[in-house]
Amino acid sequence: MLTVRQINSALAKDKPYWLRDGDSLYLYVTPAGSKLWRYRYRIGDKAGVYALGNYPEVDLKTARLQLEHARALVRQGIHPLTDKRIRLNQQVRNNHHTFESVALDWIASNTDWSPTYTAQVESYMKRDVFPAIGKLPISSITVSHLHPLIQSLSQRGAVIAMTVRQWLSQVFHYAAQQGLCGVDPAAMLKRVIKRPPVRHNPPLPWHEIPIFMRKLESWNGTSITRTALLLAALTFVRTIELRRATWDQFNPDSATWTIPAANMKMRRPHIVPLSKQVLTLLKSLQKHTGTQTYLLPNSRHPDQPIGPTTLNNTIRALGYKGQFSTHGFRSTATTVLSLLSYPENRVDLQLAHTKKCNPSRAPYDHTKYISSRRVIMQDWADIWDALSEGQNLEAVTRQFGPLSKRRKALLSIVEREQ
Repeated sequence: MLTVRQINSALAKDKPYWLRDGDSLYLYVTPAGSKLWRYRYRIGDKAGVYALGNYPEVDLKTARLQLEHARALVRQGIHPLTDKRIRLNQQVRNNHHTFESVALDWIASNTDWSPTYTAQVESYMKRDVFPAIGKLPISSITVSHLHPLIQSLSQRGAVIAMTVRQWLSQVFHYAAQQGLCGVDPAAMLKRVIKRPPVRHNPPLPWHEIPIFMRKLESWNGTSITRTALLLAALTFVRTIELRRATWDQFNPDSATWTIPAANMKMRRPHIVPLSKQVLTLLKSLQKHTGTQTYLLPNSRHPDQPIGPTTLNNTIRALGYKGQFSTHGFRSTATTVLSLLSYPENRVDLQLAHTKKCNPSRAPYDHTKYISSRRVIMQDWADIWDALSEGQNLEAVTRQFGPLSKRRKALLSIVEREQ
């Protein structure tokens, strides 16, 4: 067995020579004084020599460790040089697949995303993620690369940091499916950022509706925005569903608004029966925006929908800052319809709610109970009008409550739908 002293004292000669260490490991000394580690092996009838590196870059201990790996390959009938070339090719391939290139492929693969959501993901990736880890091979990224990034994002808000972490995890899952990496380091950061308390959207109290309507009527803003808020109140859809509404989604003949799956939170199509009041609003709105794609186009960029803050900014301008938001119309409808004992399953379906604990609800039928939902939507529009005129809840209950003629008409339809 060689010693470090023997290796260091080995001098160059006129001809190259070999110093044996054991187990077919040799130090090859050239006339120029180079000292090269070589492993002599045989697979079948063929002999081979495998280079383990140069001394002193590869010291004696490291050479012996590399020898053990090479001997293990030979015992399996694998040439060490072939294995090395495979690993080098794999490394070159991995280096080509950077996080940025894989993330862009992942974004492109999600064809069911809306343009707005796609732009949001791309924006965060290009602004925050790619500068930090974009050029790294995705297979080489570890928790230590991601932790500072997530912590930095948390300074701008816990929700932002948690959302980006989820996107990172989805990119690594996508890469693993392509055989580009084996682990998801983002999953290990799942609980690094604490989820903030859920802040529910408070409803507009029923007794506040006439005050809200007077403020809205006297507001000096655009008629399009005023109409948009009324549509939000009477249809109680999500704000993003209203913002992305296009004229081709509406059928005045059948009095329905069919929201495509791409615009829905749960990625399922949804039908909104249109009340007489909503049809009147749409007819009026069509004079202003009917020739354009979007129901509510952006005033500066007509080929895009109104901005995500337009309606909430208007509500704040009406004096409801911190008290109410556009999404709160959904809570208003839910609260009032619940007080009046409307069938909860019909109201939930119209809200496009799903019970997470009950997977048997899939596949989702967006036409289910459409007749009774149509009655409920017309009732809701009439209830809104009654409350806007200043009627109290007692008077409204007499007209729309469990013992009213309107309810009897609804229940007869519900019975036929069973």
